[in-house]
Amino acid sequence: MKRLAKLRILARAALLLEAVWPALWPPLGVAGVFLCAALLDLPPLLPVWAHIALLMGISTAIVGLTISGLRRVVPPSQAAADRRLEADSGLSHRPLAVLSDRPARADPAGMALWQAHVARAVVLLDRLRVGVPRPGLARRDPRALRAALVVSLAACLVIAGSDAPNRVAASLLPNFAVPSLSAPPELRAWITPPGYTGLPPKFLRTDVRAVSVPAGSHLTVSLTGVTGPATLLLDHQTEAFRPLDQSSLQADRDLATGGALTILRGTETIGRWDLTVIADRPPVVAWTAAPGRVAGGQETRLPWKAEDDYGVVSLRAEMRLEARLDAPPVVVSIPLPGGSTKTAKGVNQQDLTSHPWAGLPVIATLVGRDSPGQTGVSNPERFVLPERPFNNVIAKMLAEVRKGLSLHPDDRGDGLGALDTLMQQPDVFGDDLGAFLNLSAIYYKLVRDRASGAIPEAQDRLWLLALHMEEGQTEPTARALEEARQAAKDALDALVREPNQQNRDALDERLKELQQAIDRHMQALMEEAFRKGESMPVDPDSRPITQQDLERLADRAREAAREGHTSEAQRRMAELERMLDQLRNAKPGQENQRNAQQRQRGRQQMGAVQDMVAREGGLLDHTERRVDQVMRLRPPASPLGSSSPDPDSERDTDRRVQLALRRALGELMQQFGDLTGEIPPSLSEADQAMREAGRQLNQGRDKAAGDAVQAAIAALQKGAKEMGQAMSRQFGPPQPGSGDEAGDGDEGLFGMTMPGGRGEGPQNGPLTGNPGRADPRGRDPLGRSPANGTSGLDESGDVTIPEEQERLKSQAIQQELRRRGAERDRPQPELDYIDRLLKQF
Repeated sequence: MKRLAKLRILARAALLLEAVWPALWPPLGVAGVFLCAALLDLPPLLPVWAHIALLMGISTAIVGLTISGLRRVVPPSQAAADRRLEADSGLSHRPLAVLSDRPARADPAGMALWQAHVARAVVLLDRLRVGVPRPGLARRDPRALRAALVVSLAACLVIAGSDAPNRVAASLLPNFAVPSLSAPPELRAWITPPGYTGLPPKFLRTDVRAVSVPAGSHLTVSLTGVTGPATLLLDHQTEAFRPLDQSSLQADRDLATGGALTILRGTETIGRWDLTVIADRPPVVAWTAAPGRVAGGQETRLPWKAEDDYGVVSLRAEMRLEARLDAPPVVVSIPLPGGSTKTAKGVNQQDLTSHPWAGLPVIATLVGRDSPGQTGVSNPERFVLPERPFNNVIAKMLAEVRKGLSLHPDDRGDGLGALDTLMQQPDVFGDDLGAFLNLSAIYYKLVRDRASGAIPEAQDRLWLLALHMEEGQTEPTARALEEARQAAKDALDALVREPNQQNRDALDERLKELQQAIDRHMQALMEEAFRKGESMPVDPDSRPITQQDLERLADRAREAAREGHTSEAQRRMAELERMLDQLRNAKPGQENQRNAQQRQRGRQQMGAVQDMVAREGGLLDHTERRVDQVMRLRPPASPLGSSSPDPDSERDTDRRVQLALRRALGELMQQFGDLTGEIPPSLSEADQAMREAGRQLNQGRDKAAGDAVQAAIAALQKGAKEMGQAMSRQFGPPQPGSGDEAGDGDEGLFGMTMPGGRGEGPQNGPLTGNPGRADPRGRDPLGRSPANGTSGLDESGDVTIPEEQERLKSQAIQQELRRRGAERDRPQPELDYIDRLLKQF
């Protein structure tokens, strides 16, 4: 009976399972589908609200289907369990019912029969068994979807792998964290350099820590997407960000010093850089050469150079009177190319001859300024401020009085004494009553007006009076020419600073006015020369100037300015300035004997250089012959049938000749330095080459000696040209017919094409006069004697022209032969012929 009780329990469980499993299959199927989605990590991809809705829907479906299915399940009874046991055991006639039944009538016979029936039923109990539960899902799922679900779950488990638990958990637990509605904070930082540097803004990158910027730069930091407080920390100084809107902050500051730059949001560091602030250095200005008078002119030459980190914006020269350093300086503004430049150099020329300090020693310094206002000062240079030379005695005296008042403004005694002496001699003024009255007015102004402003006013009037006495009737046109000349120079400086069309038009107009002023002044000069019966003023150190020359240069300067060639316009203007200075310095019919003598000495020294070149050529021939003999390039040859000289003996002779030539060159360099104040550098190179040649000859190295001799010849030829250039700078260009002018296509003895030679300079010939105005004394309208040609000079029969020209021509031929004889690359027969000709001199 115990076994029967256990079997009945198992039978009831089987019946219950067969009833419950069909009821649970729908909710389990829904759960299986969700589990497949969870293993594929699909639910977390949904928005939170959709994820929650899915979970709620799945849960509701599972619970609803479970309740609905279980509600139809009825717990199995004992009778049903017995029927299941009997059916699974194959028993018929319900033997288990016998165990609980009772006979209806309890008679002995019936009881005996019942007992036998019960015994036989008990025997059958040994055959009882419980079969496998049979839910009957096949009837409910004819398409076998349950198998597909199982296969899907297995595949999803393989896909999820070890991440399956995390995926299931993420699908069952939605992410309830609220996402931020704003973008992550964005940091932007940039530094704007000062405008004068011309540098672009520099953006700070997070991957570059070290940053260098110029002083005065401006730092700007912008934060976007930040609502809390932020701080800028630089060099232990903090600055709070100011809000721009609800989510943007900004901070900025000027950078005077560097340090660690840190951007903080609360306590979090979101940016850090190491700033180095580079202080702006003051400009560096210096003289490139000693200032002083322009060679062959009266202008003040100011050679300068300037440099700065980011550009010099202004440059000026300050000149103080050496005798009165406390006096206000003369300030000359020097234009810079483009207005501002990092590195520049040049030469500024100013006509300061009208200044009261002209002819007096001054101390000059250059002062440069950059955009931040820093200044740089050069070393002081002392020189004498150029002054205009006067030929008129009264003009000279007035100029001296003017300089004396500049040196001693508080002591007017010497000046008044000189003026009083002139006033006691009214006859020296001739019929120029206005000049005498003007002198008297100046005298009494100095006597009676003790104000400080009386001295400058008197000096200005003294200058105008001196010009009047010097230039006579041409003084008004000369003054107008000077004003037009200065106006053109100022317009050119403005064009250099700002090369635009407006300044080009202004320069064109000023040059046109200068041409007109030149025309009027030249006409006045011709009329004055005709009135006085003199020749046109001529500078003895230069060739004659024609009106066409001046107008041609002014016209070419205008053309260059119109085409935008500023440097060419400057060159033309400088040449025009030199010619106008030459015209202003001209003297009627006078010759500068001292310059002529010095030129003659220079020509003789240059001739000596050419002789050295010829002698060095002979030494070169000897060394080449010896080298050929050694190399057996050709058999030894002896001139005129004589025996070949001994190489060692000839080499020793050449060495002694080389030593003598070097000594002669040293003496010549010293003499030329005394004459011109400078020694051509090429002559020094020739001296070194001669020394090397002598050393190589002493060691018997003919090939090396020949190379040194060739170097000496080249340096001597170059030095001859440099000597000519130095003489031109010192004494001015030579006059035509003097034997120094260029000819035959060469550069000439002075090594340079002279102004007015072939090309673009002044041309020989007279000034254009008025042919209608003849001189009854047999002279042309310019006061020249027709017999004297068109040189513009009145020789008055003192010089025998043909003989002088022949002598000069002979000198020119001699110099040309020496020059060509020094060119050793010419054919040997030609060199031999030149050597034979030179032996005649």
